[in-house]
Amino acid sequence: MLEDVLTNTLEHLKTGGWVMIPLIGVSVAMFYLIVRKYIDLRAFSKGDKKIEEIIQRFHDPDLEVAPWQKEIVDRFLERRTFDQELDRSVIESLRIRQHGILDRQTKMIVILASVAPLLGLLGTVGGMISTFAVISQYGTGNAKALASGISEALITTQTGLIVAVPGLFFANYLARQAQRHKERMKRFCIGLLMSHAKIDSTK
Repeated sequence: MLEDVLTNTLEHLKTGGWVMIPLIGVSVAMFYLIVRKYIDLRAFSKGDKKIEEIIQRFHDPDLEVAPWQKEIVDRFLERRTFDQELDRSVIESLRIRQHGILDRQTKMIVILASVAPLLGLLGTVGGMISTFAVISQYGTGNAKALASGISEALITTQTGLIVAVPGLFFANYLARQAQRHKERMKRFCIGLLMSHAKIDSTK
């Protein structure tokens, strides 16, 4: 039964013509990035701690925090000046850098999802051109040739939409998750800025 499914799938893809090759490539790349981004977001928040707990246990060797929290705290303590405005600029730059890490790959997923229906449209145009070429040569008497062109047009459109719709859905979901981390990070940075002097007093 599995062999029949694979055979029918391959035949279905062949009917779509050469446009199916880049469509499959876009689909594979897009879903790879979706899975990778999901895993990265899960790892990004692993070990997430409140700023109060980090301050209280800052010199505890057993303290484990999220990678982004460690990066921000360590870099901030290296660069802090105890000048309120300068320290705010320092922590803001560190936060923006982490935002860049959070936004990585999401835009590419959206781009790939947007390219898929355009490739499908290209296949549609190619299929219709083939259909009109058959009509101009044989009239409407060659039903098989006509059906081949129309099938190519419809299958590529269908495949483009099948790739694009879940791609945009997952891109939106991942963007919302990234935004949630950004809000958490903003509150963390404000807390660190307000109480970083207490870290020295925990020695």
